[in-house]
Amino acid sequence: MSDSYQMLESESINLSSISEFGSTNTYTLPSPHPDDVLAKGEYDSLDYDVCYNVPYKKHLKSYTAFTYWHVEAMRWILVAIIGILTGLAGFGILFSMDKLIELKYEQFNKAYNYFLPRGTVVLGLFVLLGFNALYAMVSAMVTIVEPLAGGSGVPELICYLNGIKIPHIIQIRAVVAKFVGVIFSTAAGFYVGQEGPMFYIGAVIGSGVSQLQSFLPGLQKYPIPYPYFRCDREKRDFVSCGAAAGVAAAFGAPIGGTLFSLEEGSSFWNQGLTWRTLFCSFCATFTFNILQTARESSG
Repeated sequence: MSDSYQMLESESINLSSISEFGSTNTYTLPSPHPDDVLAKGEYDSLDYDVCYNVPYKKHLKSYTAFTYWHVEAMRWILVAIIGILTGLAGFGILFSMDKLIELKYEQFNKAYNYFLPRGTVVLGLFVLLGFNALYAMVSAMVTIVEPLAGGSGVPELICYLNGIKIPHIIQIRAVVAKFVGVIFSTAAGFYVGQEGPMFYIGAVIGSGVSQLQSFLPGLQKYPIPYPYFRCDREKRDFVSCGAAAGVAAAFGAPIGGTLFSLEEGSSFWNQGLTWRTLFCSFCATFTFNILQTARESSG
């Protein structure tokens, strides 16, 4: 047994220090529990490799030319749906954030006009401070309910795309918490933005569209008769597309979103995924720009 495991199994760790007068002082520290040091069982690796065994080869032989065409067509349709939904999510974040900021400054202007004739303009600043504190409390409470809502979510997602299974990272609860948290934290005036969270939100949307049955637990009672795309490898590709679409919707740059997902996020890539990711990013940017243009034209 190695020394590290012997240290973990020992009941205490003795540290001796010699003072400048020559006396020896011994300190006893509690030994760390192995569960606090070693990785938990729910942290696992994802199966991104294709196992070309005999049953899989028989399964491929059952495919016809129409089956291959159908699967490829559905793959592109799902990619388009992911891009559209990600563009809608980006527009929803921007629209909600602008409304909260508009409400905050509208009430501040009312308070300012009320206190100005009375010579107590400084009291109007407390209204602004109160709204910022309220928004900050809401964003903080979201992280208590769902800890994954804290931060951008980019490091966790990069771990997932590299083949590390992190518990609860791809769930609708996490994306709703991230959605609410980025709206209120930005409206509160924090030095944050929607770029990182949109990378995460787009990835969860990509996972949810391709794995609808597992994404919404309530749908497990009603099995969807569609056996394709239900493996870690296919799910990974859709997550990469959604992540790129999120960056494209946040910055309005479909090529930049594709390159970001290629260079920073994913470790498994192929030429076909490049075109699907670019198409998904274009759909997200187009949807976001159409909605934003309609909003600006309507006043």
